[in-house]
Amino acid sequence: MSIQHTPSAITTHSSAPVTRSPHQAWSEFLSPWWQATRNILFLYIITRLIFLLLTYFGGVLFNIPNYSYDHLSFNTILHTWYRWDTIRFITITTNGYTKMQNAAFFPLYPALVAFTSKIIPTHSMLVASMLVSNVATLGMMVMLYRFVEMEFGRELAQRTVFYQAIFPTAFFFFAGYNESLFIFLMLGCFYALRRGAWWFAGVFGFLAAMSRSIAVLLFVIFFCEYVRQHWPELRSNLRPVRPVALLKHIPHLLPALLIPLGLIVYMLGLYVRLGDPLAFSHAQVDWRTGAVIPGMAIYQSLQQLVVHSPLSFSTPHILIDLGTFIAFLVLFLLAIFGRDRLPRDQWPLLVFWGCALLYAILWPGVPGAPGQGYDPMPSTQRFVLELFMAFIVLARLGERSPKFHQAYLLLSLPFLTFLTLQFMTGHWTV
Repeated sequence: MSIQHTPSAITTHSSAPVTRSPHQAWSEFLSPWWQATRNILFLYIITRLIFLLLTYFGGVLFNIPNYSYDHLSFNTILHTWYRWDTIRFITITTNGYTKMQNAAFFPLYPALVAFTSKIIPTHSMLVASMLVSNVATLGMMVMLYRFVEMEFGRELAQRTVFYQAIFPTAFFFFAGYNESLFIFLMLGCFYALRRGAWWFAGVFGFLAAMSRSIAVLLFVIFFCEYVRQHWPELRSNLRPVRPVALLKHIPHLLPALLIPLGLIVYMLGLYVRLGDPLAFSHAQVDWRTGAVIPGMAIYQSLQQLVVHSPLSFSTPHILIDLGTFIAFLVLFLLAIFGRDRLPRDQWPLLVFWGCALLYAILWPGVPGAPGQGYDPMPSTQRFVLELFMAFIVLARLGERSPKFHQAYLLLSLPFLTFLTLQFMTGHWTV
């Protein structure tokens, strides 16, 4: 049985057109968005509260000796979130692109952090970075809810947002990372494409391409979705070929060029700043090897598990990364062949999902120095947050099976707490 597709609008027939005032039109447009915001607002607030509680208890109890009367400042506790890529984003915000390594981090998020830091009272870059991330998280949750509601219905939308919000690496939606911003923009592009709003999709795609390199896949999805919606007409114009009829599609396809334009704008900036328009790719040499055959990263992960002790530093990381990839690969196969497979008209979502999984294993991690642990698939558990289609399938499984829902809760929430504290204490998380 496949998921039933819920039409986004119902066509009605009447003898005369209904005239609506601009106020009524705006009210009808904003009403479902306001309803979506109301439906996810409690979840958004409670998850922010959970992270604040973890920040308080973890920040204090892990940094003050037992039974000590010492105390920490608010800034000291907050700086438990000043870790890893957050440091790089804030460095870019403060100093610009002065090092080749920083080119791997795209500019939209640092630009928003810089703007936010100027308008908040504290002018703190860390506060600004977390504020941008959390505001984007609210937008992401609303956008995900609307997308799933439009495609599958309200109940599944609520569950999908919930499952993503408590995923074990969802703390990146609270930290000073660009994850939530990119997913919000990507969802905006998908939502606009499904509605046939090609220019809006192009604008969202342009901004997404200024956030993450994987956004270039949206260029492919743009054409896939356009072909899906216009296939009967395109097929009739291809047999026999009618050039004039085909040319009328060009104005609708032009917005797709905005997506690579976002990357081109960044490349021009890198050329001016660093003299290398491909610096964003060359910078990966510190973290990733060159492209390999897709199965190599998986083979290397399995090899590391065999070679090293299960109690070594790398083994848990490899198990988490490899296990996450396999789980989302299984969900991908279920989305195609399983009982809860996506409807046929959702195939552009599957194209993005498949390409993103392939993208994740084409460039394995760089081996460390001799004697150091090696994780061939680093950050996989963070990157899968972008695969919102997988959370739709997860939600469908949880909707059908109460035991699956309980298992998801019992696994996700403890791991989310553990990984959050790992991040805050400066231990290697992803």
